Amino acid sequence: MNITERVYQALMDSKKLTAQLVKDRKGRCIYHGISPDAGSYPILVYSMISDVPALAADGQEQEHRITMRIHILTRDGRSSGIYAAVQQVMQQLGFVRYQTVDLAEKGLFIRMVDYKIGIGVDE
Repeated sequence: MNITERVYQALMDSKKLTAQLVKDRKGRCIYHGISPDAGSYPILVYSMISDVPALAADGQEQEHRITMRIHILTRDGRSSGIYAAVQQVMQQLGFVRYQTVDLAEKGLFIRMVDYKIGIGVDE
């Protein structure tokens, strides 16, 4: 299982997190890359935004750094509980929060959180 799949699975397995999200008509509340207009909020959107070499030895890449971005989308701006649950999941996976940006767009409040992790090339 690659890192993107592990992140998705861990987010979905967190009852503390999914209980705070609204499911769409297909039962989804966490989307990869982009969400269709879910119609109901809050939801999460996650994606890998970078995967860069971090350590090389003998001409071979030994480790790389991955940055995952998670968007928390709400209509009312209340995202603290969701953010805390996401933070717990990501820390359990070994990620460290890199930055957080809050913005409003098209009637939605969006909290974007970037998490970084270094992993070996065989993982």
